[in-house]
Formats: sequence, C-alpha cells, structure tokens
Amino acid sequence: MALVLGAVSAAAALYGRYRVLPAWLTGPAVCRLEAGGCQVLFRTRQAALVWLPNAVWGLCLYAAVAAGLVLAWPPWLLVAGASPALAMSVYLAVHLLRNRLECRICWAGHVANATLFTALVTRALAWC
Repeated sequence: MALVLGAVSAAAALYGRYRVLPAWLTGPAVCRLEAGGCQVLFRTRQAALVWLPNAVWGLCLYAAVAAGLVLAWPPWLLVAGASPALAMSVYLAVHLLRNRLECRICWAGHVANATLFTALVTRALAWC
C-alpha cells in the first residue's frame, strides 16, 4: 500500500508542477497562494532539491523498490535506496510545518516514504 500511495502522490505532484490541481488534493491554504493554482507549491525550489523534480525521484524510487521486491533483491539494498527518500521527506515535512503549508499530496508522500522505510527495515532485520 505504501508503494501505491507513494506512486500516486508522486504522480500527482509531478502533474501539479505543470497543471492546476484541485484544492481537495492540496489544501485550501495552498490553493490561495497564486491565482488559485495549487501547482505553485510544486514549482518552488524545495520541489526540486536534487536537479530533477522530487516527484520524478519518488517515481523512480517506487519503481525500483517494486522491481526489487519482485526480483528478490537483498533487503539491505532496498533499505539503502529508501533512506535518501526518508531523509528528503523529513526535510520537506519540516519545511511544510515551519511555513504552515498544508499539502495533502506532500503529506501522503511523506507518510508513504516513512511506512515504506519502516517496512523495508523490518524485512531486512527478519532476513538477517
């Protein structure tokens, strides 16, 4: 479920970078930021921390983890891949809280990253 939630959130965030999202996906306070355009949050500097939009990295991560689970990659490798995503989620969550921004898509992605990381660590510990 965390993979699905994360992938849907990342896809919505990527869409929101280029198009207007409905308010129920982001939150009314975000939608008031710029001419009713909820995508404004996905166009900030924080929305592309490492060259590409964060949503692209998220989609790559979820695809890689799904492939790793299907192909039975070592659990520690999956944890290593999910670790930067969790770190980025923590950084971005702090940014949202400090700036009092409500973004349902963002929070769904952060919860998905934390859940996925926890599940992968649990799996890696059981594998040992």
